[in-house]
Amino acid sequence: MSLWGRLFFVSIAIASAQTAAPGQNDYRFPNSQVLATQQKVANYDHPLRKVVSGGEQKDIKYTFLGSKLLQAGYSSEQATIDLPPLPLHNWNEAHIHLYKHSGTHSIRNTTRTSYLEMVDVWHHRNIDYLEFVKIEVLQQDRLQVVTHPDFDAPVLIKIASFPWEMLSLQREATVYSLLHGSGATPEFLGYVTEGGRVIGFITEYITEVPSIRGRNMRGCLAALRSLHQRGIAHGDAHDGNCLIRKDGSAVLIDFELSVETWSHEEFERDLDVIGRCIQELSGNPY
Repeated sequence: MSLWGRLFFVSIAIASAQTAAPGQNDYRFPNSQVLATQQKVANYDHPLRKVVSGGEQKDIKYTFLGSKLLQAGYSSEQATIDLPPLPLHNWNEAHIHLYKHSGTHSIRNTTRTSYLEMVDVWHHRNIDYLEFVKIEVLQQDRLQVVTHPDFDAPVLIKIASFPWEMLSLQREATVYSLLHGSGATPEFLGYVTEGGRVIGFITEYITEVPSIRGRNMRGCLAALRSLHQRGIAHGDAHDGNCLIRKDGSAVLIDFELSVETWSHEEFERDLDVIGRCIQELSGNPY
């Protein structure tokens, strides 16, 4: 099993393996842009997701930084770490080691690995990640507002930067398929790929108007009941996961914790959470 596979199984039980925020360590490669980093997972190395450039050619590749060696060569505080140029060639996973005494690095074990991808793809549109033009990053690498010639307006993409994030996105895409046509979600517009591998999805991007949001929050209850009528409990139904379009219609987002169920207890829990949020915002009972 590849290191990716071992990391995937380990990380299911490690909730602390979150994508690192900018400002921890700055990893710099002469020919690469780091898209996402994560802290050390269990006993494994620090993973980086990056785009490697060579002339007009660009590829997404993944590297692991030797944790023990990095710790020996750098302090635990924020540092700028200059790393060697990465070859293009036919690989997508490599390991970088630091020689403590000389301060030099080497790239080892460049391999071509089959990574996890989303399955049960139900929408016809697939667009490669590198084709999008980034407008705004809402969560580092994972959630971005982008443009693409297929769309007349900016759209939202949500991707799994690393394989252990794939299960939650798979669940979310499945919920979108079950709710297709219900009007309770943003429009699902297709999938994001990386070298042919499906790593995320595209949805309508909704920009809210505060004055409209304040008048239409009760629409969140209607959207939530629409989910329940189709046998889905949201699982995280707070007001931040309900968006109000400019026309006043309400939609729900963020289905990573959603489940298919007919449990009235689950439905009541959803309604209680969103109801309390509405009450706090409006000052009136829901």
